[in-house]
Amino acid sequence: MKHLLLALVLAAPITDAVQQDRVTLRGTWRADSDNYWTRNNNERWVSLQLQYDHNNNGFSVPERDLPALADRRADGPIRFSLTRDAGRFDFTGDVRDGRGRGEFTFSPSNDFISGMNGLGYPRLSDEDVWRFAMHDVTRTYVSDFKKAGYQLDTSDLIKSRIHGATPAFAQEMSQETKTRLEIDQLVTMRIHGVTPEFIKQMRDLGFKSETIDDFVKFRIHGVTPEFIKTFADLGYKNLDGDELVKMRIHGVTPEFVRELADLGYKNLAIDDLVKMRIHGVTPEYIRKMREAGYPNIKVERLVEFRIHGVDEDLIRRAKEHGFNNLSADDLVDLAIHGRRWLKG
Repeated sequence: MKHLLLALVLAAPITDAVQQDRVTLRGTWRADSDNYWTRNNNERWVSLQLQYDHNNNGFSVPERDLPALADRRADGPIRFSLTRDAGRFDFTGDVRDGRGRGEFTFSPSNDFISGMNGLGYPRLSDEDVWRFAMHDVTRTYVSDFKKAGYQLDTSDLIKSRIHGATPAFAQEMSQETKTRLEIDQLVTMRIHGVTPEFIKQMRDLGFKSETIDDFVKFRIHGVTPEFIKTFADLGYKNLDGDELVKMRIHGVTPEFVRELADLGYKNLAIDDLVKMRIHGVTPEYIRKMREAGYPNIKVERLVEFRIHGVDEDLIRRAKEHGFNNLSADDLVDLAIHGRRWLKG
């Protein structure tokens, strides 16, 4: 059996100052090599789950920094440390078959607490420091926000770190939008993928007066530069933001428009396309109505048919009861008032 004794310090070396800091929190930890995620460069990050006083937290570290936790052959005791600007985590325990568990302690860094005081954050609680360490909020990170014109409270610092609304992102957005954005706006943009590049691409397509909320709405509903360009190629140029969002919400796709055009319904208004999608006027429905003897029906009438349940089955049963060559108005009237006579 292979026994392992591992001593690692991650992110920064242990200093005498940190070694003398007090332990403020104790708990248990666990890790599973199958519980990981992969960054854009295909680097695997292992998740560490921490529990204390019925609270559960977690963070990830690069697999290369904790090879024993990813090595299913590792078997035995393990000891490692993770040092962050806010303090140090010390872990002890056992690892076996790619799974590890044990106990940990957290020691805040007095240097960090003193430095944060100088940055405008006096009297940080032990919980504040713990959360900063968990999310790797550093003095440099806070200082960079101050340079960018932001004095965030502790909750906003954590929130910005979680969602990647970094000082660099704030500055890039400020340069692109020519305005100072609030932290909640920056976080919302990061959550929904509104990047400086996205805003520039949309503005290059003519969306120059849209607000941040508009760009967020575009991203939520999938209004992309590619979507806009594809519809422009189909003849739908200069669509406004509300039309584009409405199209995405109701599923007006380029394929839908092309199929309708093949059936003779060309250059339809956006409102007509949306109504057809809302009420289920599909190319398949149009073809079935044609097969039932009703070709070249206008959009308004097709929508009316669908609202009242006029379909090929109604037409078939009407013919079985001797109702032949009914007009469009007759079909609607039959669907509303006479369907009961077609039973049996």
